[in-house]
Amino acid sequence: MIDFLKPQSTNPTPQQIARSLRRLGWTGLVLQALLGFIPLLVVVTTILFRTRQQQIGIFSLGLWLAIACLIILFFSIYWCFRYIQLANKLESRNLRPAKFQVLRDLKLGLVANLSIMTIAVLIALMRVGELTFRMLVLPQGSTVIIPNQTTTTMTQGALIAPSNMIAIQAMVNAIAAGLIGTIVALLLLYQVGQHRNPHD
Repeated sequence: MIDFLKPQSTNPTPQQIARSLRRLGWTGLVLQALLGFIPLLVVVTTILFRTRQQQIGIFSLGLWLAIACLIILFFSIYWCFRYIQLANKLESRNLRPAKFQVLRDLKLGLVANLSIMTIAVLIALMRVGELTFRMLVLPQGSTVIIPNQTTTTMTQGALIAPSNMIAIQAMVNAIAAGLIGTIVALLLLYQVGQHRNPHD
């Protein structure tokens, strides 16, 4: 498909570029949609099942960043579908866009996916830092004992709950989705950049 180790760069035809756009567009769309399911689930459940005390205050910065990351991820999934539509246009000489338009679309996809990774890493740094602080606050060598009773309540922040691990998994999925989109955009940018015929 794309050979980075070849000393002489080839000149791919618009049909070859269209095949790559279609193949990588579908790959990015499917993988990002699969990886985006857990972040979507975490954000929706966080918004819908907030406690009364949490509902009184405004959303936290982390939740706003997660919503922004999710919106950009949806845009990136749509943009992968746009690569497929762009492939259809490239195959028709009458509908074929100029090279600078194709490069502009690919660069926009690259920026969107870099934004996903940046925001997800910021959220991960904040969340993991908070959980690390919770663990460091516990006395060294202490053991937390939870009685098996419904009336026993634990103090907030004493333990790392399963929901914390699901949130971390969601952040890792968002980073992976952004990475896939970035790789797709970079591979396509490389191939379109090798095209030298000004008439196509």
